[in-house]
Amino acid sequence: MADEKKLFKVTIDNITIEVEPGTSILLAARQIGGDVAPPAMCYYSKLKGSGGKCRTCLVEVAAGSTADPRPMPKLVASCRTNVMDGMVVKNITSEKVIDARNGVVEMLLINHPLDCPICDQCRGVLAAGPQL
Repeated sequence: MADEKKLFKVTIDNITIEVEPGTSILLAARQIGGDVAPPAMCYYSKLKGSGGKCRTCLVEVAAGSTADPRPMPKLVASCRTNVMDGMVVKNITSEKVIDARNGVVEMLLINHPLDCPICDQCRGVLAAGPQL
């Protein structure tokens, strides 16, 4: 008898997908693809210390899990939040998410330094090719 991995069912923007435990909301959404995948400016494996800092991948968790269906009180970074079985996530279907992302991008652009070390890393990674 083969060992079957337990998969978690997560619903993102009314689309249900099964993923392995430990999968982030961002990666689950990327498996669905299209507009369901939140933008992520800082989530690249080749950039040191990236992930969760830019806040552009914020999502609303409308139901935490089957065991605890309460919504999360604040928007969460999808790149740093793992899915739970029965989780319901709102991305492009949430006005709160769209408003928060617009504010985050505006703040990032206004306060972005010209000599950003992360941007320098990103330029180097992008110049090396599309391995992100």
